[in-house]
Amino acid sequence: MLSIPHPGLTRRQLLQAGGLGMFGLTLPGLFQGRAQAAGTPRSRTFGRARSCLIIFLSGGMSHHDTFDMKPNAPEEIRGEFNPIQTSVPGIQVCEHLPMLSRYAHKYTAVRSLSHRDTNHPSGCYWMMTGYEYPRASGLSENLSRDDHPHIGSSLTAIGNRRERAVPTFVTVPDYIAVNGPIRAGQHAGFLGGRYDPLVPRGNPNSEDFQPADLGLVPTVTGQRMDDRRGLLASISQQQRHLGQVGEGRTLDQFYQRAYSVLGSGHTQRAFDMSAEPERVRERYGRNLFGQSILLGRRLVEAGVQLVHVNWIRILEQGWDTHNDNFNALRDRLLPPTDQALSALFEDMEMRGLLDDTLVIVMGEFGRSPQITRSNSGREHWPFVFTILMAGAGIPGGRLYGSSDRIGGQVRDGRITPDQFTATIYHALGVDPASQVTTMIDRPWSICEGQPVLDLWG
Repeated sequence: MLSIPHPGLTRRQLLQAGGLGMFGLTLPGLFQGRAQAAGTPRSRTFGRARSCLIIFLSGGMSHHDTFDMKPNAPEEIRGEFNPIQTSVPGIQVCEHLPMLSRYAHKYTAVRSLSHRDTNHPSGCYWMMTGYEYPRASGLSENLSRDDHPHIGSSLTAIGNRRERAVPTFVTVPDYIAVNGPIRAGQHAGFLGGRYDPLVPRGNPNSEDFQPADLGLVPTVTGQRMDDRRGLLASISQQQRHLGQVGEGRTLDQFYQRAYSVLGSGHTQRAFDMSAEPERVRERYGRNLFGQSILLGRRLVEAGVQLVHVNWIRILEQGWDTHNDNFNALRDRLLPPTDQALSALFEDMEMRGLLDDTLVIVMGEFGRSPQITRSNSGREHWPFVFTILMAGAGIPGGRLYGSSDRIGGQVRDGRITPDQFTATIYHALGVDPASQVTTMIDRPWSICEGQPVLDLWG
């Protein structure tokens, strides 16, 4: 938008205006989008959750080796790990999840997610948007404005009744970009950049962690903020004169909202990891994943409606355990996950956040029943896999759905991605049939599925 020439404004002035934030128009656009969204009213049928915290285990967690173990299956199916009892009689988890086993009464293991896409990027897309990737799957490795929007972007477009000085949708710590390009389905797609998430980037475990996407750093003085506000008002006035902003809305109106977010301190304080007691930080784990989960909790507590936390794959396979599945899980994947998630459930319960926060631990798919002999790995398997759900009235200590005897297909309670996303909307009090307006002013339905109400018992 700022690339359009503005009479009387120099390139330097425009760059200074852009210095409001590395997020460009993201945060002000968020407010502008709320003003323009044409969504239907929120559903009153449920809506217990005020926030949703999605923890995305990129690569695909093996359900056989975590929450849907098959101890009676042949060795080439059951693998090397043994199940242990949890805090709930009759529910077992992997022996390498001892801390999570003590919190089984807080979550439901949903063992019947299912779709048919074996490709990482397009599988992620389906789970994050509720829509199957509409083009050749190879294109899903690149973010595009032709994409369906992430759940959080749809929520941003719809808006909500709680006008808080915080963004609606934050992705922590960064987008998934395994081999370079940012994968599809992680931003607002065809709804437009105004509904993209705020993405802090960086490592919240670092002592010098400074969110890039907030734009303003502590060295920006109040005088400089006032100068920028005046400059943007000038730009907006000229846009109005040129007819570039419709319906009497000017850019400065939405930037004023953005300034109120930054000036209120809510968002900035949420990203100040140093404010967290060291014992709490140690409890979550002093690593990228553990501190990202802790940051997610802080953002929920600050009032962000949807926080998406990614397991960032850096110089390793992550949860994509084609090779050396059991050593990877035992040594690198399960210990930090066990620590961080158990800390999250403990912390949120203590703070009273589980009552109105929907917590989801998920990935794009599971892993194959059959262990590959040549490399002790498990392959991609979307036909049945497990996620965890907790909070917002979801009963703890429960199993929902099931897989067959080898964990290869759904036996009962199948949940598809569109049903899953409809369930999230429903929990947040949003009608899954709501419509919003795309960048080209066309109405679009945010979801085609129906919520799975049985998840609430």
